[in-house]
Amino acid sequence: MAARDRLFPAKRGFAVALALVAAGCATTRRPAAAPAHPPSPDEATIAQAKRSFELGREAALSGDSACARDYFGRAIEAVRPAGSNSPPSPELASFSEDMFEAILRYEALVAPPEETAGAEERGAPELSGMETQVINEEEVSRAREAVASEATGAAHDIPIVVNEAVLRMVAMFQNEFHDIIARGLVRSGRYVPMMERVFAEEGIPLDLVQVAMIESSFIPHARSVKSAQGIWQFMARTARQYGLSCNGTVDERNDPEKATRAAARYLSYLHVLFNDWYLTMAAYNAGEGKVLKAMARTGFTDFWQLAASGQLRAQTQSYVPAVLAMTLISKNPPHYGFDIAMEQPLEYETIVLDRPVSLRSLALEPVNLEQLQDLNPELRTDITPHDSAGYILKIPVGTRESMLLAYAAAPTARPPAYRRYVSRSGDTLASIAHRYHVSVQSLADANSLAHKTKIKRGTVILIPQKQPVQVAAKGAPKKGKASVAVSSKSSRPATEKTAAKSYVVRGGDTLYRIALKHGTTVALLMSINSLESGVNIRPGDTLKIPTKGN
Repeated sequence: MAARDRLFPAKRGFAVALALVAAGCATTRRPAAAPAHPPSPDEATIAQAKRSFELGREAALSGDSACARDYFGRAIEAVRPAGSNSPPSPELASFSEDMFEAILRYEALVAPPEETAGAEERGAPELSGMETQVINEEEVSRAREAVASEATGAAHDIPIVVNEAVLRMVAMFQNEFHDIIARGLVRSGRYVPMMERVFAEEGIPLDLVQVAMIESSFIPHARSVKSAQGIWQFMARTARQYGLSCNGTVDERNDPEKATRAAARYLSYLHVLFNDWYLTMAAYNAGEGKVLKAMARTGFTDFWQLAASGQLRAQTQSYVPAVLAMTLISKNPPHYGFDIAMEQPLEYETIVLDRPVSLRSLALEPVNLEQLQDLNPELRTDITPHDSAGYILKIPVGTRESMLLAYAAAPTARPPAYRRYVSRSGDTLASIAHRYHVSVQSLADANSLAHKTKIKRGTVILIPQKQPVQVAAKGAPKKGKASVAVSSKSSRPATEKTAAKSYVVRGGDTLYRIALKHGTTVALLMSINSLESGVNIRPGDTLKIPTKGN
């Protein structure tokens, strides 16, 4: 029997596991009788790791994630002690690899639902309800003929099973969902070339880009009722786990390329768990924990057997056939009744911003605001984030020079401000929003949460802050407090050919009042004086005032 089979049996009684949990993580087994001959160092190491693994496995089966992770950590430490640089023997290396794969599976079994990425309510809103759609036999028969007569000989890099479930999906997409699939295929032209490049770089089968069709219909801002977001429909926690930022300023789940990279790595992880692309797709939809539990309950390791067993929910049963159906259709859309013109592949240039600015300040001919928003869907506001390494902004091809000029003249903007609140027992988004006088929608958006998300005690919640109006203080600046150096250390050149006169700030002045008084704008005042958004102006400060007509 293979080591993997020894470490990961399909079924196991829960009595011993429940007893273990009742006793706590410190529970240890009765020492085994001493062997007749002393074991070799490798044999002793493997025996020690097996004991810890077995305790961790039993804790995982009982649902005790803390104990499971503690014991699994001990098992890994036994075979890979800290500070050891010597290579393991072939026998120990093989055992370690099998044990590590088994640990991944058992940890996934006990991971909280929000850590296992999938949720049955996830997926393209346009395709919701496909698992309950009634398809007549005539439509299925036509779909069977279409698949049988398809003669392009297109290659596939995942196994393609054409059974009744797949044919019913082909028929559904050709009929009831025809217009929805057509729109998705049109959009796919914009993103699939990039996705295939990323998947090739990450070693993922290119045909799996069609998972994005079933997830989102290739809509970058697609959002499910459970707050899965973006083309790949990541939940916030899983997105962060795979390197995507989700905060009040950016939500990189909406960035097609970054989200595709994260999806490729998540799919790779799932394939390590299941060693089967159909189970990998099912786990992407439902979460690996649900699929692993269905496997443990039934003993099945084949997706079609699991689907027939009823241990997977209806949407997941339909999910894999839907991806396979789209893979067939995408290779030859006209053959399946989709006479479409796909969008051109996404192309853009980039510039690096070393300070936050408003997109509106950059939206000057020939670039408009809508183009910038479309190329940068991860931005949650029109203000770019402050990033010490510089924020990479995507811009239309051929506009780099004009965009750099617009950036040089744009005033520094103030990114949205947030305060941190640690939730208490009984808190809800609505109660927190009421307490801090913000809308539930803004609070949910800032934290990438659904309106009805249950807030656990101790969760850090970002509270959007209103931006105060900056007013010059009435009176001279206090001794020891630095006033704004409005005419020195310019962070960028003032707008050329703009003559200026000087104005000494008085008590009660605001930039708006000064601009109104002198027939100019706040933006121009901030630009010519190199002021950052939200800076305090004080009595006695000297501002440059552009002359009228310039």
